[in-house]
Amino acid sequence: MSHPPLPHRRTHNLLLISKLLSLSQQQHAQTSPFTLVLDSLEQPARPLTREYLRRARLLSRGAGVVVVFLGFETLTKPVGADYFVPCYRYCQDEGQGQGQGLGLGRRAGMGTGEKIAREVGDILRRSGGKRFLIMIDSLTTLASLSIQPTANLNLTAFLSSLLQPPALQTKGAEQVEGPQISLVAVYHTDVPLPSPPPSTIPSAVLSNSYSPSPLSLLSYLATTVITVHSLPILLAEKSARSKSLAAPSFGLSEETEGVVIGLKPKSLTKLNQGERGVVLELEHRRRSGRGVREWFFLPTSGGTMKKSDGQPFREIVTLLDDHPLFRKSDEGESVEELSGMTFELGLTERQRLEREGVVLPYFDAQKAGGGAGEGGRILYDMGVEDDFDEEEDEI
Repeated sequence: MSHPPLPHRRTHNLLLISKLLSLSQQQHAQTSPFTLVLDSLEQPARPLTREYLRRARLLSRGAGVVVVFLGFETLTKPVGADYFVPCYRYCQDEGQGQGQGLGLGRRAGMGTGEKIAREVGDILRRSGGKRFLIMIDSLTTLASLSIQPTANLNLTAFLSSLLQPPALQTKGAEQVEGPQISLVAVYHTDVPLPSPPPSTIPSAVLSNSYSPSPLSLLSYLATTVITVHSLPILLAEKSARSKSLAAPSFGLSEETEGVVIGLKPKSLTKLNQGERGVVLELEHRRRSGRGVREWFFLPTSGGTMKKSDGQPFREIVTLLDDHPLFRKSDEGESVEELSGMTFELGLTERQRLEREGVVLPYFDAQKAGGGAGEGGRILYDMGVEDDFDEEEDEI
């Protein structure tokens, strides 16, 4: 499958990522109601979440976008958030309820999702806004609770209650148009989920063993999946590919005892101010079923962020192909267009010289008989084997 030209990709995909990250768009909720951000220990998602909050602070002054931050790992309200819900308190109550018995743990598990959804619904109702952004700093805690047979926490129902809060559904008949709610949640792929404890209910264990993993379920429900990558790791892999070497491993992928976060080479970490940032791998799913896959570069240097303060908003996200360390030359692009074929379309130097030396027939026709002024006369010399019939050849 051939890729579209780079100018077309740049125009189309930059407009898409700007619409997904900028909350002032009128149809942002319809574009991506649920955005799942996948990060790792090598590259956390904090730069991307800060970019969401920064754009909400800059672009939503006249748009009326309300940002609600659900903190499972965050203890204080981050800058740019309008409301903060300390969800870690409910998780502590959940853990205490599971330790006291099966029945109490089941009631506490039901209360965890219901309490968070009820508090979020009350905030949305009190704010009186029309567009909301709900951010979750970590879904790993909820994912670990969802696989516990005693918790009875349905992850799909919990996310649906955030996108359609029960507190706002009662007023649905009075409102002509409901509020637009977008959900952005972070999931840590490197954090292992705990194994469910042995249960005395065989049916609960049987249903849990055949259910999909939380990550597979979240990836299926999400309309946009953004995977955050480390720029030094991608540069190390690019350097290894150029030398036909195996890509290096960092962190947990090294499978070295005691290594959690890998040590990157100093030559890859000492970058210029405009070259520092994170890499975003975007997978956007449209309603038609067609998907968009693209790699972007999000600069995180302080100078780039300060330039937009007090000035009109300027898009800072670029394609990864436009990064100075990933940019391809014009010759490389022309060769890439012809790559992937089973035959050679180009000509060697010898073939080109032989083609230029061939004398085409119309050159002889122009020279014979007085040049090109002869009109359409056909120059033909009859041979021995030609049969001339006067009756048939006469006109």
